[in-house]
Amino acid sequence: MNNIGIANNEKLLTLFNELKSGELILRPSFQRNLVWNNTHKEGFIDTILRGLPFPEIYLADGEIDLKNQKTSRLVVDGQQRLDTIYSYITGKFQVKTIRAFEKLAPKEQTNFFDYIVVVRSLGRLDEETLIDIFKRINSVRYALNAMEINNALYEGSFIETAKAIQSSPEFEKLSIFSENQYSRMKDLEFILLIQATIEEGGYFGSDSEIETYIKKYDNEYPDGTKIKQELISTMKLINELDLSLDSLWLRKSALFSLIVELIKLQRIGLDVTKINFREFLEQLENTIIGDKNKDKTTNYYAKFYNYIYQGTAGKPGRTFRGELISTEITKAVKGK
Repeated sequence: MNNIGIANNEKLLTLFNELKSGELILRPSFQRNLVWNNTHKEGFIDTILRGLPFPEIYLADGEIDLKNQKTSRLVVDGQQRLDTIYSYITGKFQVKTIRAFEKLAPKEQTNFFDYIVVVRSLGRLDEETLIDIFKRINSVRYALNAMEINNALYEGSFIETAKAIQSSPEFEKLSIFSENQYSRMKDLEFILLIQATIEEGGYFGSDSEIETYIKKYDNEYPDGTKIKQELISTMKLINELDLSLDSLWLRKSALFSLIVELIKLQRIGLDVTKINFREFLEQLENTIIGDKNKDKTTNYYAKFYNYIYQGTAGKPGRTFRGELISTEITKAVKGK
């Protein structure tokens, strides 16, 4: 235990070759999901191209293949950086603001491979200790939020369903999260919250309910395929509306309620395609915005507007937003 955390300098080429050969394993079970988009990746690669430093990565020893006398290393912290490096060199992601690796001059490629990465080696530890270290490493930078802890501790069906939705093109097109929110896994939390709300059959006021369903459906999630299809098709419907980027319906609180209510209404057979849904949402938004300064204790729309910005995660706010959306959509569809 005395040698835990020894720091060494390693050339980027060494790490790349280990990734290529499978000797360096990017995703042990407790690691975070890969959430960087191309903007994040290009910014990171630009750091290396400029010869600027980035934070150290943490590796641990994997199991030794005693028959073939080979070993591996596990990435405890730094998987997104290493995955980005590997993807850049092998041309796995399209670059826009920087030159592709294959277009760099030989000297530039050599400098890239010679870049020194600070690697802190943790030695050979059991998984329980590695998870503990993983959480402690991240708590140095900022406290792990509940979503990150859940991701570190669970790999079950409920959370894997959410990760499958997270990686879908339709979810990526929504683009409603900031870079920091992506890094804190708020996008995955958003999906899990929708899943948990649908499973609950109603709204709740604490996101701790997410963990309840992660645990409940750890081994098997019977409705996982159905929920995945419903969520992706609903997000596809919203994306195809091509709403303005500053639309009220693309605010996370309003979008959360809209997705949940659309799934609930579709489950009881209400077909929103019977109306011009984009026009409906725009008109409803205009009404809400027009009444936003009225007395929220008496005006339905002013109260909705207030709950988009205040008390967004509370049960009263979620319930009221859901009820208004459901009522307005039902009225519009049945009026046709």
